[in-house]
Amino acid sequence: MGLILDLAVVALALIIIGSLGFLAWTLAISTVRASRRGRRLVAGWTRSVATVDSWMQTGAPTTTATLADLANRTRPVKPAKAPPTGDEADA
Repeated sequence: MGLILDLAVVALALIIIGSLGFLAWTLAISTVRASRRGRRLVAGWTRSVATVDSWMQTGAPTTTATLADLANRTRPVKPAKAPPTGDEADA
C-alpha cells in the first residue's frame, strides 16, 4: 500500500509541476505579446505627434498673421475729444 501512495504523491507532484510550468509559459507568452502591442501603440503615438508637430509648424505663420489681423481689427478705437464749447468752467 505504501508504494501506491508514494506513486500517487509523485504523480500529483508531476501534475502540479507541469501545471505551474504551463502557467509560467502562458504568462511569458502573454507578456511578450503585451510588450509588442505596447511598442506598436507608442510608435503610433509618436507618428501622430510628429504629424501634428509638422502640421503646427507649417500652419504657424498663417495663424500668426491671422491673429495679428484680428487683433488689429478688434482693437478698440479711442473716441476723439470733442472740441471745447466754452461752457466748461476755467480751472
